[in-house]
Amino acid sequence: MFRFRRERFPQPQPEPFTLKVTPPPPPGPAMPAPPPPLPMHFRAVGFRDIGRAIGDLLGKDYPTNGIKLETRSITSTGVNFSVNGFRDGKTGAISGEMKTKYFDKAHGMVFSESWSSNNVLSSTVEVLNTLSPGLKLEFNGSYNPTNGNKNSKVTAEYRKNGIFSRCNIDLFKGPLVNSDLCINQRGLLIGAETAYNLRDSKLVRYNLGVGYNTPEYSLALHAFEGFNTYTASYFHRIRPEVEAGTKATWNKSSAGPVNIEFGTRYILSKDAFVKAKIDMNGRLGLGYTQHLNNGVRVTVGGSFDTQRMGENVHKVGMNISFFQ
Repeated sequence: MFRFRRERFPQPQPEPFTLKVTPPPPPGPAMPAPPPPLPMHFRAVGFRDIGRAIGDLLGKDYPTNGIKLETRSITSTGVNFSVNGFRDGKTGAISGEMKTKYFDKAHGMVFSESWSSNNVLSSTVEVLNTLSPGLKLEFNGSYNPTNGNKNSKVTAEYRKNGIFSRCNIDLFKGPLVNSDLCINQRGLLIGAETAYNLRDSKLVRYNLGVGYNTPEYSLALHAFEGFNTYTASYFHRIRPEVEAGTKATWNKSSAGPVNIEFGTRYILSKDAFVKAKIDMNGRLGLGYTQHLNNGVRVTVGGSFDTQRMGENVHKVGMNISFFQ
């Protein structure tokens, strides 16, 4: 019989583990620091945006003519719905309007429709940046089946590199061609607005405006109604929660003095602020806005004649907005 002998071979021993650290590569040349931001963006704004800060301070958030209710919502498919209702505080008349808006981002188009309580049907089609970057075309039409009144406008708007230009033709009035141009260079705004009647070959309106905007303050000068009315305004953001501004208006065709308005806004919290304004005739305006929760905004306001406090000449109002 054969016997096989099993030989034992030595087991290989594992090598000791050593951690190898690769030194980092030597630092390369330092990257140059980015250039400092410009004092004001070359943002293209329209003629009506010259002095908008003081216009919003003195004109917005003062509901004094009645009660307004507004609801806004957005569906999962991107359709915007809004319903507005208003009750006039003096006559008691109630009016309303329904609106829908749909954004077709694939084709750069916006479709809007509305129907008011006055039985006015209107539709708007906007074409955005399709033919050229910065170019917007708008086609608007309205029709009242009750009295047969109709209106149609075609608008072309172009904005790029601090230049804003717009022209629209009202086909059923004149036809009337309205145009405006505004140039923004480092916060300096220069603009003009005109209206020309094609049928009569007559310039029926022309306005000029000059302004200067910074994140802290803004100035604006306007000449309206063929250099018949002049306005000068100043807006100052004193602190993040305090804003103030003033506006002077002079009409050279009237013998009255210059009308000066002063307004201010104080932000109480991220959900509330108060506003106040007063003019040379003693008309005092007060407003308070509160965001109750996500999607509810309430504004109450009033206009009071401080020279006739005992008379029934004061006005109060309220706006309630529900939005998604």
